[in-house]
Parts: sequence; C-alpha cells; structure tokens
Amino acid sequence: MGRVSENSSYNAINYSVGRTKSKLEDLQVKGSNLKRIQKPSDDPIGNVDLLAIRSKNIDASQYLRNLNYAKAQLQFTENAVEDLSDIINKAKEIAIGQASNLFGDEVREGVAREVEQLRKQALSIANRRFGNKYIFAGHKTLTRPFNEDGSYNGDKNQTRIEVAKDVFVPVNFSGGDIFFEAHTPTKLPKIEINDSPVKDFSIEQENNKIEEIEFNRTPASIEQEEKVQEDFEQKNITNPLAGKSSLFSNLERLNNALLTGSHELVQDILPELDKDVDRLIQVRTKIGSIRNTVDNAEEVIEREKLINTEYRSKIEDADVAELYTDLSRQQNVLNASYKASAQLMNSSLLNFIK
Repeated sequence: MGRVSENSSYNAINYSVGRTKSKLEDLQVKGSNLKRIQKPSDDPIGNVDLLAIRSKNIDASQYLRNLNYAKAQLQFTENAVEDLSDIINKAKEIAIGQASNLFGDEVREGVAREVEQLRKQALSIANRRFGNKYIFAGHKTLTRPFNEDGSYNGDKNQTRIEVAKDVFVPVNFSGGDIFFEAHTPTKLPKIEINDSPVKDFSIEQENNKIEEIEFNRTPASIEQEEKVQEDFEQKNITNPLAGKSSLFSNLERLNNALLTGSHELVQDILPELDKDVDRLIQVRTKIGSIRNTVDNAEEVIEREKLINTEYRSKIEDADVAELYTDLSRQQNVLNASYKASAQLMNSSLLNFIK
C-alpha cells in the first residue's frame, strides 16, 4: 500500500481547485460577452465556418461601398444625359418652328443666338466631372474630353466596378458613343455583270468575270487604290470619329442654317436631331438597366448579410440559460472544493493520535 504524504495531498488540492477555478473563469468570460466560442479549440469546425462568414462580410462591405459609388455616378450621368435630351428637344422645337419661310432674318438671327447658347450648354454638360473625374472621357478621366470645337479627346473604354462576386458593371460612358453618330459599316458597291437578268449563271462564268476585272487593273490604279486604302485606315486609327456627325456639329449646322436664312437647310437638320434624341434615349435605357443590376446586387448582398448574421449567431452565441446554470454549478463546486481542502489541510498528527 502506497504512502500518501502531506505534499501529495497539497498537490491534489491545488490541482482540483485550479481546474475548478479555470472552468469558472471560462464561464465568466463567456457570460461577459455571451459568446460560446472564445478560442478555436472550443469548436474547431464552427470556428472554420465563423472565419468564412467574417470573410464574406468583409467582401460584402466592400461591395456595398462599390455599389454606393456606382449608384452615385450613374445618377450623376443620368442627370447629365437628361439635360442633354432637354437641350436637343429644345433645338428640335426651334428647328420645327423655323423650318418654314414665315419668319424674317431678324427673328432667325435671334433664334440663332439661342441655338448657340444651347451648344455651349451641351459642351459644358459634356465636360462635367464627378468629383475630379470627367464622366464622358472613358479611361482618360483626368483629361478634358471635349474641346471648344466639339472634338473628342477621350477614348471608348468604360470603367467597370465589381459589385458582386465576378459581377462587373460600367459606371461611365464614352463621349464618342453619346455625342457622335453610331458607326455604320460601309458596304462595297455591287458589281453588275450586265443589265439584263441572268437566269443560269454558273460559278465558272463568275470566276471569268472576276479574272477579267483583275486583268484590266493597271499598276498605277493598283497603287492608287492601295494609297487611298492606307490613308483611310490611318485616318480611322488616328481619329476614328473623324467625319462623323455629332450633337455639337448638328447644333452648329442649325445655327448656320438660321444665320443664312435657309429653311431648306433647317429641314435637313431635323433627321439628324432625331438621331441624337434616339441615341440619348438608348443611353438612358442602358443606364436604367445598369441601375437595376446594381439595385438587385445590393438586395442580394443585404439578404446574404442577414443570413450570415443568423448563422453566425447560432454557431457563436451562447445559450444564456445553460451558461448561467453551468456558472452556478461551477461556483458551488469551487465552494465545495474550498471546504474539503480546508478540512484536509487543518488536520495534523495530533488529530490522528487522539
């Protein structure tokens, strides 16, 4: 039979009291913040889920900041396009009113000054900035997009912002797409073989005709065609908007037509103004579609945040009733350990001799 020394009893008491105090302290910490998991070892699997939820919440917070910025810039851009639409509609009213020869030169000169003011207003809108960035300059947001003559200095790129996982939306538009007519590919002229209709035309006859055309081309004509093609391509590379009518050029043409007193020229401007209105309507439609995407992404993020918060609460939060029951029980265990230890430590050799 082994001998139980006083030192052994002391170590046993110290270990028992220390373990009880440690459990009580852990329960007290959980009671102070009402969190069931204080360290990863409390629930390793639940801790992994908590880390994933916190990562998603951080991403969601950044996405919400991106959404707020996108909504603000899209609203600012939509207001600018709406102001442009009002200007073009006003110019159309003027053109319709001056499309006849009922008015004299003095009236047309006064109306021409109004059109000139409309063009200046449109140019001011085209150079609007959101913060310190131009909204119609493409990626060249720090470059003034339009000169006084209406030439474009920006590019055709769009700035895109991530508003959800792998979901990017454009928040600005190129001035070349808004203020200039859409590009229409040039069709090659159709080569007529003859004036009479051909019922049975074989592939061999078509190839013979092409060979005849190629044979009649001289080196000088070939060189001239190549030079014209090269000049055309170089012009499109350096300034792809060259030769296109724009909102500014149409207003300027209307102004010149009014100054010259030609109602025929005013009538010719009306279809071009209609194209400008249709183009602005299309831009506003695109902005509305993008804003719907942004709003839907915001709703999805808010719902996911609520779901993640509920799930995190189930994993992390402590059961208050169970927690305080354990706290009371552990306090009683500690008190019992103190009493048992006091009785054991107060015993001496004289007590046993008696």
